[in-house]
Amino acid sequence: MKLLVPLFATAFLCACGPAGQSTRTPVSLKQGDLGFLPAKPEKGSLFQYYQPKAHSKWRNNWTSQLDLTGVSWNDSRTATLIAPGYVVMAAHYIRPSDVSVMFHDKQGNPHERFIAATKVLNVGDIAVAKLHLPLPSTVKPYRFARASEATVGRPIIISDQTKTLSLHRIDAVSGASIRFGYIPELDSNYRRNLVVGDSGNPSFLLAPDGLALLGTHTTGGPGAGPFYGDPAVQAAIRAAMAEMGN
Repeated sequence: MKLLVPLFATAFLCACGPAGQSTRTPVSLKQGDLGFLPAKPEKGSLFQYYQPKAHSKWRNNWTSQLDLTGVSWNDSRTATLIAPGYVVMAAHYIRPSDVSVMFHDKQGNPHERFIAATKVLNVGDIAVAKLHLPLPSTVKPYRFARASEATVGRPIIISDQTKTLSLHRIDAVSGASIRFGYIPELDSNYRRNLVVGDSGNPSFLLAPDGLALLGTHTTGGPGAGPFYGDPAVQAAIRAAMAEMGN
C-alpha cells in the first residue's frame, strides 16, 4: 500500500453533568467485548463542536466513554501523548515546531503546547517529539499496548483526521509491524477507509484499564503501521526520550 502522505508533503445509561458534559462510566472491557456500542449504529464523531484554541465540546455518544484527550486534533499531522511531555507521530508526516499542538481535556478546555525537539526512529514509521512544557493530569498519556494483548481478531479503536473513531480488528502482527482489517459483523458506520492525511492517527486497544496505544497509521484501507507493543519499538522510543531529556 501507499503511504498516507498528502500531495504537498514528502512523506447506556447516561446522565449529564454541568454544561451538558457526559457522566458516562468509562469503558472497562474484556477482550472482544463491544457491548458499549449503541443499539442503533452511529458514527463515532468525537466533538459536537471543535475550536482548536478555544473551548470545545465532546459529543455525548458512545465515544464519550473513551478518553481521547491525549490526541492532538488541530492538525492532520496528528500527535499522540505517551508521557506528559512527549508525543509520537508518523515519521513521514511530522508536525513542524511552528504549528501548535493543541489538546482538550474532558471539560473541553484547550491546552497549547509546541514541539521543542523531534527524533525520527530507526524502527517503524515513528517520530518522537518533546513538548516545550509537560501537560497536566487532565490530558491523558497512553501506555503502550503489550504484545500479549495484541491477539489476531481482537477489536480495536481506529482514529482519523475527521475526528472520528471506528472499530476494526487486528489481522496480523509481525515484529515491529501490525495490520488491521474490518469486522464483517459490524455495521459500516463503524468502518473507516484510511486515506491521505490519516497518517499518524493512533489506533488503540480497548483494555480493562482504558485505551492502550497500539499503532499509528502508515498505510490506507483498514490500516497498518508500527506496532507499539513490540519491545524493539518501545526501547527505541524510550531511548529517544532519554536523548531529548526526560
